[in-house]
Amino acid sequence: MRTHPIGSFETDLQRRVYEYVERNGAVTPAELARSIEVDGGRAHSKPARSGTYTETVAPAPDDLRSCIETLQTEGYLTEVDGKLRIALSATTTDLACADGTVTIRPAHEEDRDGIVETMRTVADDGTYVVAANVATELEREPALVRANEERSRVFFVAELGEEPADAEPDGAETGDDLSMADRDIVGWVHVDAPELPSLRHTAEITVGVDPEYRRQGVGSSLLEYGCEWATDAGYQKLYQNLPATNEAAIEFLEENGWQREGEHEGQYCLDGEFVDEIMLATWP
Repeated sequence: MRTHPIGSFETDLQRRVYEYVERNGAVTPAELARSIEVDGGRAHSKPARSGTYTETVAPAPDDLRSCIETLQTEGYLTEVDGKLRIALSATTTDLACADGTVTIRPAHEEDRDGIVETMRTVADDGTYVVAANVATELEREPALVRANEERSRVFFVAELGEEPADAEPDGAETGDDLSMADRDIVGWVHVDAPELPSLRHTAEITVGVDPEYRRQGVGSSLLEYGCEWATDAGYQKLYQNLPATNEAAIEFLEENGWQREGEHEGQYCLDGEFVDEIMLATWP
């Protein structure tokens, strides 16, 4: 998912289905059947000065089914747990930790509460301002992943399963086989970019790990995963701005090859004190 594909849709129904899923995050085919309408082809007169309008009707079941199949085949949508979602071209990565196996994967709409909770935990000391702002934004918006003409936003999560780290490996089983009830979101990486022509080569990345699961390679793995995905998606410059008081995060990014580009003096007011903003970036 790099750019909004609205111009490449072959039919109006494809466009309407994609936009509905993109706005709502995760929807069932039955919900689409109830919600999507197309031009019925019958014109009706309106009151004076209003001209005419065209009646809209629900698409024929076969047409809707064919439309969904086409959008899935062409990589716009995917179906997980019986719900249609925006498709992300990304694989899963497993990392053995002291408390179990951490799986890094594309986020699902159902991960929203876990992501917000982890962001709030990480931002609790007041130094990760961007994470706190993103958490507030997620609580207000209807969809986790966005891919439209104005914005591209994706999330990937580090998800802890109950499988112990010393369990016998099973090549036929991956982290996705564990039920959602048996898993916890312990970290995230967030790639956010405006679709403005002058900025389409850049994207903002935020990454964070629950304090209880740090020093186990989760943060570095998330950052590497997010940067690789962003590079494959066509972004050339990745950036993140942090308060100077967030020394741990600044050190973490610098250890992973990010460079300081400058600072905004007194950009934040934290606990009644003005704090500089440190601008960091990487050109992967």
